[in-house]
Amino acid sequence: MDASSWDKRYESEPVPWGTAPAAALAERIAPLAPGRAVDLACGDGRHAHWLAERGWQVTGVDFSPVAIARARATDAASRIDWQVGDVTDWAPTGSADLVVMSFLHLPMAELVTALARAGSWLSPTGRLLYLGHARENHARGVGGPPDPTVLPDIDTLARGAHGLRVRALHHVLRPAGDGAAIDVILDASPWALHPHPTST
Repeated sequence: MDASSWDKRYESEPVPWGTAPAAALAERIAPLAPGRAVDLACGDGRHAHWLAERGWQVTGVDFSPVAIARARATDAASRIDWQVGDVTDWAPTGSADLVVMSFLHLPMAELVTALARAGSWLSPTGRLLYLGHARENHARGVGGPPDPTVLPDIDTLARGAHGLRVRALHHVLRPAGDGAAIDVILDASPWALHPHPTST
C-alpha cells in the first residue's frame, strides 16, 4: 500500500486508531526515563503525543502527509518534530533512546531491514519496541491486515533484532469485538559493553 492509500484513509477516518497508546507498549515504556524517542510510522501520532506528555523529546515520522498534517494540527504546543518520511530510507540525525514501531506492516524482508536499521540508531541504553498483528492472527485472530505476507511471526522479528539483546518477544492477546486479536511484541536493546577479563 502506498502513501496515497493511507492519505485517503486518514481523510475518511479522522482518528482511526483512537488516541490512547497501545497497552502492550505503554506498560513497557512507562518505567523508562524519558530521553529522545522516534515514533516510526507514527500515523496520526497517538504514541508520539503520549510520549511527549511524559517528557520524551519525540520525532514522529510517517509517509502519509495527511497523517502528519493531522498529527501536527493536534500538537498545539509544537512539542513534537513531525516529519514526512518513508521507514525504508528515513534516518534520525543522532541516536535515539527509544524507537517505537507500532503496527508497521511490510513484506518480511523489508520489515527485517527496517528493524535492523532502527536498532542501529539506539543509544547504548536505548530500546527498540515493535508491536504488530501477528502472522497467527490471520487464521486464529480478529482484525488486522488480510494479507498474511505482511504479518510477522516470531522468527521474522528475531531476525530483525539480530545482534541486539532481546528482552521480550512473544504473542499478546487483545480483546477485539467478539474475539481476540493476536499481536506480537519485540522489546530489544543494545548489549551493555563490559570489558573482557584479562588473563594473568
